[in-house]
Amino acid sequence: MENSNLLYKQIKRNIIEEIKSMSPNERIASRTDMVKKYNVTRTTIDRAISELIGEGYLYSLNGSGTFVSEREVKAIQQLDEGQAISLGIILPNIMNDAYPGILRGIGDVASVNDVNVIICNSDNDADKQAKQISKLIESGVKGLIIVPAISEKKDINSFRLLKERKIPFVFCNRGVDDIEAPKVMSNNFYGGYIATKHLLENGYRNIAYVSRFMYSASVERYQGYVSALYEAGAELNEELVVFEETSGEEKHGYNSTKMLLSKDKGKRPDAIFCFNDDIAMGAYEAITEAGLAIGEDVGIVGYDNTSICEMLPAKLTSVRFKTYETGTKAAELLISKMNGEMIPNNKIVVLQPELKMRESSFKI
Repeated sequence: MENSNLLYKQIKRNIIEEIKSMSPNERIASRTDMVKKYNVTRTTIDRAISELIGEGYLYSLNGSGTFVSEREVKAIQQLDEGQAISLGIILPNIMNDAYPGILRGIGDVASVNDVNVIICNSDNDADKQAKQISKLIESGVKGLIIVPAISEKKDINSFRLLKERKIPFVFCNRGVDDIEAPKVMSNNFYGGYIATKHLLENGYRNIAYVSRFMYSASVERYQGYVSALYEAGAELNEELVVFEETSGEEKHGYNSTKMLLSKDKGKRPDAIFCFNDDIAMGAYEAITEAGLAIGEDVGIVGYDNTSICEMLPAKLTSVRFKTYETGTKAAELLISKMNGEMIPNNKIVVLQPELKMRESSFKI
C-alpha cells in the first residue's frame, strides 16, 4: 500500500534529481513510463508532476508532453554546483540618495541567506524596465524586488509574465495598478503630516507645498500636508501648492520657489514643505537670491533625509524615509516566498517615517 502523501513527495524529489542531468526544454519520460519505473499509481505521478509544473520546474504542451523549464534547470544546476541562487533588483536610479539604503538592506539579507543580487536601473522608463524583467527571467533569477518606474506608459505584461513563470516578486515604495504582489511602503501621508505639523508648531502659518509631478507618493504627501493644516485650523491656499510638471528640470524647486516668493508680501509663503531634499536645495537657492534668511524668513522641511541635509548652509530639517528597513523587509518577504512560504499577494508592510529636526525649520 502507498502512503500517498510521502510517496508523491519522493517522486517529486526523484524527478528533480533527473532534471539536474537534463537540458532546458528537454522532454521528460511519459507518465505511463514513470508508473512502471517507480511502481506507483498514475494518480501519484500526476500529483507530483502537477506540483512541479505549478512550481515552475516543468511546463506542459498539449499533445506534446511535459518539458524541463529553462529557468529552473539553470537554478537547480547552480545549487547542485554549490553556487548561490540569485534575485534581481530593479530601481529607477541607484544614484538617487534614497536607493543606496534600500539596496544595502536587501544586500545584507541576501548575504545572510547566500543569495546573489543582480542590480538594474530602469531610469523610470517602462520599456527599459520590461526588457530588464525579461533578461532577469532568462538569467534564472528566483525572485525580484522592484521599485516600479514612474511613467505614463504602463508595464503590465512583464508582471503578468512573472506570475505565469511562477517567479515571486515584491514591490518597494509603490505598487502597480491591477497587479497584486506584496508591497513594502513608507507612510507618505504621515510623512507629509508630521512635516507640516512641525512647521505649524514653530509659528509658521502660510505654508507652501512644492512637489515633483503628480503621482502616488506626491499626492499622499500632499494629503498629509492638507490634513495637518485642517487639524490646526489653518486655511489651505491652493495658490501655494505646486506640482512641478516634469522631472527633467535641472533645478527642482528653484523656479517654483521664485514664483511663490514673487507674490505680494501678505500672500507669499513663510514656510515650504518640499517633496524631497533635492527640491529643498532648489528652494534654498531661490530664497537666498531673494535676500531672505532660511528659518527666520522662510522655514523649510525636506524629505528623505539625504546627504544634502548636512551640506546646506542652514542644515535642513527632513523627513527620514527608512530606506534600510524598507530594503531588509522587502528582501525578507521575497526570500520567504522563494522558499515556498505562503505570503499573501495583498500583503502590505507600511513603515513609519520620522522627522529629523535641524536649523531650517526654526525661527531664530
